[in-house]
Amino acid sequence: MQGFLQALQAERGASARTVAAYARDAADFLRFLSGEGVSDWSRVDVVCARRYLVQLSASRSRSTAARRLSALRHLFRFLVRTGRATTNPFRGLRAPRRGRRLPTYLSMAQVRALLRAPDPASPLGLRDRALLELLYGAGLRLQEALSLRAADAASGRELRVLGKGNRERVVLLPKAARAALDAYLLHARPRLARPEVEALFVNATGGPLSSRGAQLVVRRHVRASLGPMRVTPHSLRHTFATHLLDGGADLRAVQELLGHRSLRTTQVYTHTTRARLKEVYDRAHPRA
Repeated sequence: MQGFLQALQAERGASARTVAAYARDAADFLRFLSGEGVSDWSRVDVVCARRYLVQLSASRSRSTAARRLSALRHLFRFLVRTGRATTNPFRGLRAPRRGRRLPTYLSMAQVRALLRAPDPASPLGLRDRALLELLYGAGLRLQEALSLRAADAASGRELRVLGKGNRERVVLLPKAARAALDAYLLHARPRLARPEVEALFVNATGGPLSSRGAQLVVRRHVRASLGPMRVTPHSLRHTFATHLLDGGADLRAVQELLGHRSLRTTQVYTHTTRARLKEVYDRAHPRA
């Protein structure tokens, strides 16, 4: 397993997060093999692989099962290449068909209520406001926001961020996000951050803000402003894309701003806007 994970990094240039995800997926499969009494890679056949996939599909989401199947294909490709297995039992297996799920997003009124929730009189409130403004205003993935350094966001209406697959892109900041960042950098971060910490967003003890900590920040302000609804940091990214398209933005431009490699990934938001148009039409047209 260690050799497989090292090969992922060396040969495919996989990021640390991708390697960690593959390690978790492989570890789950190893637990399954232990329960089956299988202790040698060469004993893993197509029947065993199908049995695992059936069990996986019954207990996990379709997207999780599809991702895990992809990880195991890569694992057995490595095992065959290094002589630890003779065949790849996952090669001919199909991932379960993914259902099309429309991304959740907030209305403009909900966004305004959420952005007003943090207390601007406290350093942590200024930090939270800046984080929320950045996630919604620039459409950043959570990890992209947390990987920013204070120096990266010191000035200007553009940010250079490192996205999935270590792909760099430039995102644009609306005036409200720039103002929130300026207030945080001037009045809050100097009081919160330890001198050696470069991260833009820090926690209450002065260290870098973690993904878990940022998720709790979003959850707390959602509950305070919107009640018991499920809104994640990624929901704000979905909202960013949906509001741009609703406002007439070009799909290719939204693709660039989101950092999507494929236009097909961005096209899911057109279904969201169509659903909204149909809802407005049904409600407003007298003969709908």
